[in-house]
Amino acid sequence: MNETCYDSDDNMSRLDAVKQLFDNFATRSMAYNFHHVIGLVKFDSSVKTLHTFTETLETFKEHVHNLEANGCTVLYDALKRGMSQLKQVGEQFPDCRLRIICLTDGNDDGSMTEPDAVTTKLMSLNIVVDAIVVGKVDNNVLRGISNATGGCCFKPETSKAGLKLFEMETVLSLEMRKLKKKLDPSYIRSENILVALFANRGYDEKPEVALPSGLNDKVTGTENALKKKIQESKSGRFLEKDKRLLEELKSLHCDPHPFCTVLPSESDFTFWKILMQGPPDTPYEDGVFELYCQFGADYPVKPPLVRFVTPVYHCNINSVGRICHNIFDRSYNAHITMRDILDAVYGLLIVPEPQDPLDSILAEEYLTSRNKYEEEAKKNTEEVAGQSLDDMEKELLGEELPEKFIPSHLICPLTNKMFVDPVKNQEGTVYERKAIEKHLKRYEHFLLVACQWISNLVNCTCCSDHLRVTRVH
Repeated sequence: MNETCYDSDDNMSRLDAVKQLFDNFATRSMAYNFHHVIGLVKFDSSVKTLHTFTETLETFKEHVHNLEANGCTVLYDALKRGMSQLKQVGEQFPDCRLRIICLTDGNDDGSMTEPDAVTTKLMSLNIVVDAIVVGKVDNNVLRGISNATGGCCFKPETSKAGLKLFEMETVLSLEMRKLKKKLDPSYIRSENILVALFANRGYDEKPEVALPSGLNDKVTGTENALKKKIQESKSGRFLEKDKRLLEELKSLHCDPHPFCTVLPSESDFTFWKILMQGPPDTPYEDGVFELYCQFGADYPVKPPLVRFVTPVYHCNINSVGRICHNIFDRSYNAHITMRDILDAVYGLLIVPEPQDPLDSILAEEYLTSRNKYEEEAKKNTEEVAGQSLDDMEKELLGEELPEKFIPSHLICPLTNKMFVDPVKNQEGTVYERKAIEKHLKRYEHFLLVACQWISNLVNCTCCSDHLRVTRVH
């Protein structure tokens, strides 16, 4: 374990790599507030339990830091030891998810345990094995064990890739992961079958996230959702949480966010889809990003869960859409509105916060190679978020919403939609602010002059808001 580990030029011993990765696992688990109960088993020429199960991750980190390399590695015997300890946990807490995270150089030297036998037992106990190989050895049997139990097998090529691995929520938590289909234990009849499993699947890179079922629900416009909920409130019991949600949606309907469209689920008022247009003059300006918002049973005491569905190249947004902003934790209180939250998320696209990142690699790139960061963010936006807002609305709403009469003076000639943030020029022509700014940007030599003749038109906004209010009463 004292030999160098990664295939690249990283001059790091395997043991130091294991310490670094386990340390990052514990640190990120605490940061994400995951409920992990962890034990630590060391294996070299023998297997030793260094720490029984604990929720105190700082204690776990201390034991990891004290690890020392010593001789050969009885890998499969260690899996058997971990399995026997997890079996006791499973018997006492049947709803607990059971997992072995095996950080290894890939070698097995001297195990008495047969790998196919321990695999079938792991499968029967519903224990998932995730393996992270930090050596240069390719252990196809271990990879087969991971796949057979529904787990993943990773082989990071650099220390940065290893650290990034343990920033992924789907690696840190089984709850966040869409698990692979498990095999029937009777299928594992020999070591050769485990080897063949890897030949069909290979190493894993990023486990698939388990998305909420609400994303499959049909959505509706805010007006229809409000009418339905108001009607329900007149005919039955209406909880305080429902009243607050009604107020939040009504506020966003009557005074819409200029860059966000809210589409509540038809069947679940506590689940919203959100379409967010990228801010002007940012790498995201030509993109439309889908998010979801899930209001838990303890809302508004605790914040709603808001995540991106569309991948975003951003140091404060991770690979499964989690958003790092203090409005979701230390700055949250029950008086924070959904408009406040949308403004905060939108603001993060304008000004990233690299000092408080979810992706440390992207944060470093933002601080040291800003141009490269913005070029990659723009490229990603073009690839995954290039669909227009109109097309995305049509895709989600279909033909559900019939055309309704809107006075012509409240419709922007560029968007053909009711005004949200209208402005006018000196000649009195009225436009939606973001639409005319985008239009003028295409003709930059007119932009300076154009900015001088655009001014706020408050009266038109009031008319638009009044029309929205009357339609839900």
